[in-house]
Amino acid sequence: MARESATAPVLPRAAGSGRAAAVTYAEEVFRRLLTPRWVGMLAALLVVVAACVLLGLWQLGVARDSGRKDVVAAASSLQRAPLQQVTAPHSAFRGEFSNRAVTVTGTYAAGRSLLVVDRRLGDRLGSWVVTPLETQGGTVPVLRGFVDGTPASVPEPPAGVVTVRGTLGPGESPQPGDPLPAPQVRSIDLASLVNEWPGELYNVVVLASAESAGPTTGTPLSEAGLTRVPPPQLDAPLNLRNAAYAVQWWVFGIFAIWMWWKMFRAEQEAAEPVAAPREGVPT
Repeated sequence: MARESATAPVLPRAAGSGRAAAVTYAEEVFRRLLTPRWVGMLAALLVVVAACVLLGLWQLGVARDSGRKDVVAAASSLQRAPLQQVTAPHSAFRGEFSNRAVTVTGTYAAGRSLLVVDRRLGDRLGSWVVTPLETQGGTVPVLRGFVDGTPASVPEPPAGVVTVRGTLGPGESPQPGDPLPAPQVRSIDLASLVNEWPGELYNVVVLASAESAGPTTGTPLSEAGLTRVPPPQLDAPLNLRNAAYAVQWWVFGIFAIWMWWKMFRAEQEAAEPVAAPREGVPT
């Protein structure tokens, strides 16, 4: 009995049955991956996945651009209206107010003008000039324009009754930093200005595009060395159709990886040898 045991053939261990089998399995997988057929299929997979990723990113970019165009078009399509018909003092700033075209008539309070420092306009570094416009309904901060650097004095606004044409924007959050000498500030913080400027305060900022003398719009006044500040770009929602196309391309890429792995595993399982049954062991 011992003799038969000593001379019996040693059958190879099935894949996955022990530590040695695991090493052999990994080596076998690597060897099959290096065959010309699977090298070519792997290269094709990488091309397909890269194409799906790039196409998805392209569709996502289209979705963002389309959404931005829709928002800008909707804002610009609204007819210019007097400020008091759009909002009231202390009313919350709503999303549809952004870039809303308005007119507002009042008198500038030149003594309360502000210089909002550390601002950029293109490649220029300078300050914003903000002056409160006192109207019959309340006071509204008007961003009159941009000046290079930090001038020693604020450019004087027009005297008398002025009608401002512009677009609406929100106030800003307070910016930390050391105290600045008046009239310099770091942001258009409406929560702070409501306690510093007398009267009712509109919870908006008017970005002036033109100023004219009198209660009606007419010949634009001189800009007094100011450069008008264009309306900010809006954070627009995604175009859902193009966003869905982007997700679809990425799903195609994941599906291609899954199909490649299924094909490789199917061929691998078909090539695995089946261990012969031992003598005396029922099958």
